[in-house]
Amino acid sequence: MSPSKETVVVPVGNSELHPSVARLRNPLRSVAACWNMPENMDMDSGNNEAMILVTGATGHIGREVCRLLTEARWQILAVDLSQDKTQDVRACDLRLKSQVSALFQDHSVRAVIHLAGILPSAFQSDPLTGGDVNLSGSLELMRQSLAAGVQRFIFASSMSVYGSPHAQRPVTEDDAAAPDEGYGASKRAVELIGESLSEKGAFEFVALRIARVVGPGIKKTSSPWRSQIFEAVPQSESIRIPFSPDAMLSLVHVEDVARMLFTLVKATEVNRFVYNTPAEIWEAKKLKELVENLRGIRVELGPEGACGGPMCDGSRFAREFRFHLRELRDHLSGSVRIDRGSHA
Repeated sequence: MSPSKETVVVPVGNSELHPSVARLRNPLRSVAACWNMPENMDMDSGNNEAMILVTGATGHIGREVCRLLTEARWQILAVDLSQDKTQDVRACDLRLKSQVSALFQDHSVRAVIHLAGILPSAFQSDPLTGGDVNLSGSLELMRQSLAAGVQRFIFASSMSVYGSPHAQRPVTEDDAAAPDEGYGASKRAVELIGESLSEKGAFEFVALRIARVVGPGIKKTSSPWRSQIFEAVPQSESIRIPFSPDAMLSLVHVEDVARMLFTLVKATEVNRFVYNTPAEIWEAKKLKELVENLRGIRVELGPEGACGGPMCDGSRFAREFRFHLRELRDHLSGSVRIDRGSHA
């Protein structure tokens, strides 16, 4: 039997660092100068009242990011569109200048992890609201971050910036960004504006282009299979993964995405403006076999021609931050143990 997944590591080559790296290393703007923390080492934030602002804190990725930061004893300011007192999440509509400004007036913020946004299907259904939130809201957040002297701005971007036409190989950060729909275009616009601000010395900006996220606990999604493959499903039901059997899917678990964002917020230096997430590339029919064998869940696939979008090469991030993914197979196996324990 052929391997159940294809692990792709593609050398990035001898690409030059962005010409503004020297500006990024300016000690007046460097996070290292303010945090004095070794790269990829936890920092005891108990002696520093400055906070990490996390938008989209009740979302799939946001909840996991907040959990990691809290466990590491970092001070966080968690915000989302709706308040959640049980999770200490403050309400903030990024479209309203007064609410965004109040965040920085009430708290000293050292870094921003910007996760909030309208997801692709909802963006397509209501592009005006999508543009208001994903573009206008992000710009207001950057404007207020600049005024407040934020040191680092971390933006949750997407592989959608590469567009739907894609090469028959994983794309790297050196490939041209060519979004062909509103969601990807809004992400790319925020990247370009963030880069421009960073070049002018406003703050350090870095975008993480996130592959297709999987993991339990997704509350709102047009692709429920991304969560269902990890959760208890009645034997009489099946999961539908809406891609053709030969589609190549770039998958990354939510816990690994949160660890990547945590890595970016605590790194001494970030020398690039954009990174792809490390991800595993699975052929849909192989993913079906894995889920059925490990979980005992029947999986249906989509029609021929339903492709999986651009394949993701995240080797730059893995190399520069010495980052290692936990294999999807291990995540799924852990879900099996949890299911069995809950039925014991």
